[in-house]
Amino acid sequence: MLLVVAVVVLLMLSGFFSASETSYTGLNRTRLKSMDPDGTDKRIQRTLENYDQFDRLLTTILVGNNMVNIASSTICTMIMVNYLGDTWGTVAATILMITVLLVVGEITPKTMAKRNPERMAIRLSGAIALSMRVLKYITTVFMKVTQGVNHVAGTTEESPTITEDELSLMIDEIQQEGTLEKNESELIKSAMEFDDTKVGEICTPRVDIVSVSITADLESLKSLFISTEFSRIPVYEGSVDRIIGTIFFKDFFMKYASKKKFRVTDLIRPVKFVPKDASLDSVMNELQKSKLHMAIVLDEFGGTFGVVTMEDILEELVGEIWDESDDVKRAFVRESDTQYMVLGDANISEVMTDLGLNFDPEDYASGTVGGYIAYKLEKVPVVGDSVDAGDVIITVRSVRSRRVKETTFTIKPQPAEFED
Repeated sequence: MLLVVAVVVLLMLSGFFSASETSYTGLNRTRLKSMDPDGTDKRIQRTLENYDQFDRLLTTILVGNNMVNIASSTICTMIMVNYLGDTWGTVAATILMITVLLVVGEITPKTMAKRNPERMAIRLSGAIALSMRVLKYITTVFMKVTQGVNHVAGTTEESPTITEDELSLMIDEIQQEGTLEKNESELIKSAMEFDDTKVGEICTPRVDIVSVSITADLESLKSLFISTEFSRIPVYEGSVDRIIGTIFFKDFFMKYASKKKFRVTDLIRPVKFVPKDASLDSVMNELQKSKLHMAIVLDEFGGTFGVVTMEDILEELVGEIWDESDDVKRAFVRESDTQYMVLGDANISEVMTDLGLNFDPEDYASGTVGGYIAYKLEKVPVVGDSVDAGDVIITVRSVRSRRVKETTFTIKPQPAEFED
């Protein structure tokens, strides 16, 4: 009778170790910490302490589980052999223990733990902490052996807990479950990609910069402010490659309205210079520290590559920011079932994705539709030029100052699919 009780106790311990393994390997540490933001719940804090020693925790569970499983099987065999003899007793004990261990020691406890691993881990945290202390010396030996094997096998380097690609997939799954809205998931993804984006990829290119010479007269500057409606205009000396500062709309018109004499040089404010390969997060931090809203982007030779504003940077996170007076421009407009008007400065990869089309950029890295056409043609595009981009034919619709302004995307007819 005592041996039967021992088998029952050992089976309960087997279930305990199995539930512990599933709960601790399946719990979400962030979710667990959110359950006790103040750090006042002793059970949750103990669970976190156990989890932070994961190698020792897992070794303890596996050692303990194997010990109780072997012990229970041995005792059961002794009991069955005593009643049925060596041969049939061994067979009966094997069949019985396989069945009972699977149901009581594996499937049932692991299924229960899988449903809510955090809650189960909290409930078992005290018993696991005690087991880790009791089996401390045994688990230490096994951990040393495991470390030695890993060293020989060359697997000592730890990989990240989660990669950006894995996190992106998790966000998609959470969105599909309805926990996150589409705009929320897009914002999170934009934040993840933020530090990977270079300022040269989003800045206004040199040819589109509206700037003024330091020698310009006041009436010309006034007309420029009125026609562009810009709040800041860069000032250059000699050429646009030597930008020396910016003039603010409010500074100019306050001076102008005062009827007092002044010169362009009296209004120049400092400007920030950043390399085109700088990441967006570093540029934004620089602008915040400098309390500036505009930076001049330089190429590798120190010449002017473009201009970037704080608004440009923020739009990479939250999408286009339109003022009440802005003329809203769409990257593409549908004209028929197979034809779209696409702006030449639109990002070709984004347009293809939005249209649900396959696209292989090959070695093209600049991003714009106009740049892709020039890359494929290996010359300056003119109206009527066409290139094949896989699923679409791109035709130049209009050009201004040797730059493609508008294009036509004509979707190729898809081959019919025949069923066997």
